Amino acid sequence: MAIVTEPRQVLDVLRKLQAIDDEIRDVRESRDSMVGNLQRLNEVLAQREEQLGEMRGKLGEAETWYAKKTGDLELEREKLQKAKAKLNTVSRSREYVAVNRELDNVRKNIGHREDEVERLSTAIEEFRSTIESEDEKVRDLRAMAEAEEANNRDSLAEMDGQISEVNARRKVISDQLDKRLVRRYEKIFKARESIAVVALTDGACGGCNMNAPPRLVEAILRGSSLVQCPYCNRFMFQESSHNADGEAVAAV
Repeated sequence: MAIVTEPRQVLDVLRKLQAIDDEIRDVRESRDSMVGNLQRLNEVLAQREEQLGEMRGKLGEAETWYAKKTGDLELEREKLQKAKAKLNTVSRSREYVAVNRELDNVRKNIGHREDEVERLSTAIEEFRSTIESEDEKVRDLRAMAEAEEANNRDSLAEMDGQISEVNARRKVISDQLDKRLVRRYEKIFKARESIAVVALTDGACGGCNMNAPPRLVEAILRGSSLVQCPYCNRFMFQESSHNADGEAVAAV
């Protein structure tokens, strides 16, 4: 396809290029928003799963500690039985008093350890219940993420198809322009809020609303050259030199 060089026709192609870039942008924004939502949902899910794993690890540590304390309690109970057996064999009063004192100490230790084991048992049960509740929430969140991904799979594929189709149309249009001009247009499009081609309205740029110098206004009205706003660099055109479809019309 031949490269367009006549200023009015160049503006015609630039306006079409901007229209198609707007179309691509809208589809990409929708796609990026959908993908972003899925990513955030999966990030939350991963965080909750990690927290759940840490809770289970702490539960395991608590259960290990509980087993140790239970073992210590059993040792104290064994000491109590031995002390009782020893008491039955004592004949001297002084030794009897000493064994009774030992029994009292063992009973106190058993009481303290029983309280400790009971508190641990209660705390572990409560923590286990919390983990079960959190596990249920994580399962629900995982199901939500999977459903969201399944529901969006077709939409994402459709958007990818739209982007490919619009990109193909864009290439047909951009191939009509000099590559250096296309790069200049793309630079302005990115830098100026996705608006690179604007109408001249009452002598002012339709992008930044700054009044264009008279010589540039005259050049735009004549359609003799491609004019850019000296303030924002956007390409400017005279509305009357293009029809409702943005196509160049011959000057009267």
